[in-house]
Amino acid sequence: MEFCKIKNPPEYTLEVEHWTRDTDADGDQMAVVIEQLLNNTFYNKTLEESRQLPVLVNLPASGWSSEAPYCQKVVVTGVQATDNPTVHPCTPKELGPTEVKLKRKLISMITDGESGDGYVIFYCGEKKPTEDFSVYLRGVSVNG
Repeated sequence: MEFCKIKNPPEYTLEVEHWTRDTDADGDQMAVVIEQLLNNTFYNKTLEESRQLPVLVNLPASGWSSEAPYCQKVVVTGVQATDNPTVHPCTPKELGPTEVKLKRKLISMITDGESGDGYVIFYCGEKKPTEDFSVYLRGVSVNG
């Protein structure tokens, strides 16, 4: 018995042969279509899993603009203009309670953001962060 071959890395196929009841084909021809569909599934699964991996982004206090809304443009490898990444706190377990509280306060100052090809712009609409801090982004297209 042979099994379908999943390519590593999986490849996405845009054109898959359409079969009807009238299609005259043998098992080998059918296997090609099944492998294409299976590889498309694994391609999408791999892509979605990579988008869920966190990307660490450092936001230095010196990087913010001087006027409200305070903004900072940061290079993020793999992000695309069509992405809509989500921001998550970066509060490692090694931090003490006071440091965690400060980091969470700084992260809460972020009020908006937008992504472009290779960068993300963070906005703080009310207050300008005065300390360096980091965030995690999830939903980056090409992660890794």
